Amino acid sequence: MRKNVFSRSIKILIVSLLLLAVFFQKERSQKLMALAVILWIAVTAGIFLFRKSGKLAKKCGAFFASLRQTGKTAKTAADTPAEAEPETEPASPAKPAPDSRETETMLLHIALRITEKLKSAYPQSVWQWKDTPSLQDILAGGTVRILVENMDAYTHADISFDRFGRIHVEPMTIGAFAEPPADDPDDAEETPPEPSVVDVRVWYELVGQKVLESQITDLNANGHTKLTIKENGDIVVNRQKKEMLKGTLDSFPAKSYWDELVLLLAEDELKGKITGNTLQVSWI
Repeated sequence: MRKNVFSRSIKILIVSLLLLAVFFQKERSQKLMALAVILWIAVTAGIFLFRKSGKLAKKCGAFFASLRQTGKTAKTAADTPAEAEPETEPASPAKPAPDSRETETMLLHIALRITEKLKSAYPQSVWQWKDTPSLQDILAGGTVRILVENMDAYTHADISFDRFGRIHVEPMTIGAFAEPPADDPDDAEETPPEPSVVDVRVWYELVGQKVLESQITDLNANGHTKLTIKENGDIVVNRQKKEMLKGTLDSFPAKSYWDELVLLLAEDELKGKITGNTLQVSWI
């Protein structure tokens, strides 16, 4: 529409200029032509501004109309009594966490690692959780307690994992976990011997290391420089050319494992020496 008006006005201007150039003298025609151009510019600008103002007026009218409609709606809503809110249905019971299955799987893997660690030192050991474990606490390095059986005098153990994922077991004696079965003299001879240790390092970490550290501390304070361990786990020292029993190592490894045990002792700066059916441990 704009193009049509503009083209028509241009045509009128050109025709007018030609007529002025033909019918009037040169000087007068030039003045009239300049006046015609100015008049054309003014008329064209007026038409353009008039159309713009018309559109603006329409927009303003629509805006005020919307404001009046909003005011009417608000007044109607204020006069209308509030309707009773519909009763909400009782909340449905919470669904189980989506990762509950993953949590059970992780706890199962942790339980298998605990079993592997315990059976490395005590092949006949069994255990169970003392309380329901929390996976988050275990992964955060917390300690969880378990009940154990068939681990000599131990009845409980504290389990923890360090930041490298290594498992740590602290066996302890708190109370009887289960009543020991009554000894039957008729079956005593038929009872097979307990299998030997299958992992010397685990046995040393769980049992041997603590006992030896305690014994060596006391003996060193009394001037001793070595002790002797017999095949049955008895710890003896020579005093006035007599053997004196100082303690016993539970589930002491068979002699075939002593070479590996000597290497473990060396890691704690202890010197082990196999002499016949005994293992001598010196610390100076």
